[in-house]
Amino acid sequence: MQARFRDRLQQEWDQRREKNSRFSLRAFAALLGADHSTLSQVLRSRRRVPASRLRSWARKLGLGPEETAAYIAAEHLPDPVTASRESQLRHWTAEAAAILTERAHWEIFRLCQTPEFRADSRWIAERTGSTVDAINIALTRLLRLRLLETSAGGAWIPTAGRPVATEREFRALALARVREKAATFNVQLPRELRRP
Repeated sequence: MQARFRDRLQQEWDQRREKNSRFSLRAFAALLGADHSTLSQVLRSRRRVPASRLRSWARKLGLGPEETAAYIAAEHLPDPVTASRESQLRHWTAEAAAILTERAHWEIFRLCQTPEFRADSRWIAERTGSTVDAINIALTRLLRLRLLETSAGGAWIPTAGRPVATEREFRALALARVREKAATFNVQLPRELRRP
């Protein structure tokens, strides 16, 4: 089965033209009960298959209900570019939401700025009441967003460029970093996640 109904239409038209070289697009459109300009745009990928016409066209091509249902489902899938963009939007929105809702990020960042800090997930978990897993996940996110870096000696160093004294300041900085990273993928976060 072709992935998209447009491809199935193209295949059908090509087969009919092989059998009869004089078979025109207007004749194919008449067979489908469609406007020839609409069909032309669909075949040239300038327009999607009209959802309201897909069942009718499939029936006129002799397709069964299961195959028609598969084409209908495929027509609702986004194109690869849109799918990739939506995936990136989901990813960066989740990153922003995690920074805002999971306090372990701020706790790690705060503790890194204290003289007694130890670069040890268990030590941080004990001090914050978090699990070691939550600390490790938060640490990975902080490194990915370049909010922390590790030195050759294993120290965890905040990369804010200035002291960050409050959780609110940290959230603003973290969201700015998420926006920067998302922008490298041409993704703009929803308005609600643009400010702490």
